[in-house]
Amino acid sequence: MESRGTQIGSYHTEQSIPSTIFSRTQQSSPFRTRSSTSTTIINSKFRRNRFFSSNVPALHSTASPTAIDEISETTSTTEEERINNKDDLLEGLISKPVEGGNWVPGASLDWATDFGRRSPEYDKLCREEESSFYRLAPGDEGYFDVTDIDSQMHNVTIVRTKEQARIVMEKLMNADPGLFHACDTEVMDIKLKEVGPVGNGYVTCLSVYSGPNFDYGLGASIGSTLWIDNLDDAHGILQEFKPWMEDERFKKIWHNYGFDRHVMWNEGIDCRGFGGDTMHMARLQDTSRMKNGGGGYSLEALTAELLNMRKRPMKEIFGVARIRKDGTPGSLVDVPPIEVLQRDPEFRKNFIIYSCYDAVGTWGLHQRLVAMLSKMEWISKDTNLFDYYWDNMREFGEVLTDMERRGIRVDAKDYLASVEVQARKDRKEHLKKFRQWAAEKIGPDGLAINPASATQLATFLFGGSQNIKTKELTEDVRVFKVAREEVPEDAIEAYIEFDEKKKEQNPSKGMSSFICLL
Repeated sequence: MESRGTQIGSYHTEQSIPSTIFSRTQQSSPFRTRSSTSTTIINSKFRRNRFFSSNVPALHSTASPTAIDEISETTSTTEEERINNKDDLLEGLISKPVEGGNWVPGASLDWATDFGRRSPEYDKLCREEESSFYRLAPGDEGYFDVTDIDSQMHNVTIVRTKEQARIVMEKLMNADPGLFHACDTEVMDIKLKEVGPVGNGYVTCLSVYSGPNFDYGLGASIGSTLWIDNLDDAHGILQEFKPWMEDERFKKIWHNYGFDRHVMWNEGIDCRGFGGDTMHMARLQDTSRMKNGGGGYSLEALTAELLNMRKRPMKEIFGVARIRKDGTPGSLVDVPPIEVLQRDPEFRKNFIIYSCYDAVGTWGLHQRLVAMLSKMEWISKDTNLFDYYWDNMREFGEVLTDMERRGIRVDAKDYLASVEVQARKDRKEHLKKFRQWAAEKIGPDGLAINPASATQLATFLFGGSQNIKTKELTEDVRVFKVAREEVPEDAIEAYIEFDEKKKEQNPSKGMSSFICLL
């Protein structure tokens, strides 16, 4: 294949990068553009403000405590009147509610209360009291009596009856509100490569770990893990824990909260008391785990890195070799469905251990990450990144799950199709402008830049800067081999024009290496 060498170099400029390329007018750290000869550092101010109730008078106010109460009461009354006053709410609006429509002034989101649930038909099937796929009975194919297996489990508190649930609930509802309870779900009947958790799947079990000193009251050792069965004989037991799951006083921590909250919502349980998501906390503590050889932000990777107690993946524990046509085990490995792992005596014991480990690992990660973030300074020496997480990211994490649950209604058939056509045209135009701007900085090579290449962009924008980990300076000039057909025509024309000018200036030099086709 015909290809050529393209040289990408960084540059020095007194001008800021156009807003069409970057929108970074405010940053928490300096924005740097470097070259081999000089460096421009653009510092920007980053203002951090805490938010206070508008009812509280300014610090210089001389209002008395009585006056403050009167101000608060008056403001509250005025707000209530405003909410109930339809004319005030609609004043100046172009879009207005129609009679019999979904939009109710003063309760604008009530119409979306049940969004994100399973379809009525699917939900009815999941909640069916009679024998069903989720509630197998003795004699049904796939049903197993698991009493003996469950009795062999150590350091696990298993709940399969309403009486057991009542005892555990009494313990949980009287727990110290200062405790963190790590939670995790297992879900059947969901193909995550095809659909998301909103409105899909059935929760087969819930595991909870409340720390090494908590006793759930069913005779297991103190510090055991709570495992709530929700299949077959135990179908519906999860509902017994709904009051605790929805109680804001008790802080629950998760790994990938969005998934678990959505599948619990499918069961009619609106998880509250969000105490943190270890995936979010790990990303805040180190955003480069995916790039610097780390395993990323999965529970498996983080427990291995931070706790030195790696979570074994399902394929490693439950994998079954796929049988070849000749009847011999093949190299491909399949994992049985969740319902089989939870029901079948061959897998059940290890499945419960696996499920409980997710909760225990999440609890340990939370402890570790709280300690790490608490040592990382935030606004001042008196504040740290855990303060930031607790005050901001934690609450924002719950808002995100609310947004995912509600979703955004779009006209996918007609409107989105037309927008896609326009977006492709816009992308082509923006790409052209970016390359033209780059060519103003580094010559014809700018027209050949591939914006989809992180390496090329890094060299162009940040070449010559110091690597924060190795302390070495990055290359400020790099040569990339590019297939001839991938080089834009305007770049080829610019190279030829550039070469012609060089020949006119110095005829003895001959052809420029810039247009050497490899």
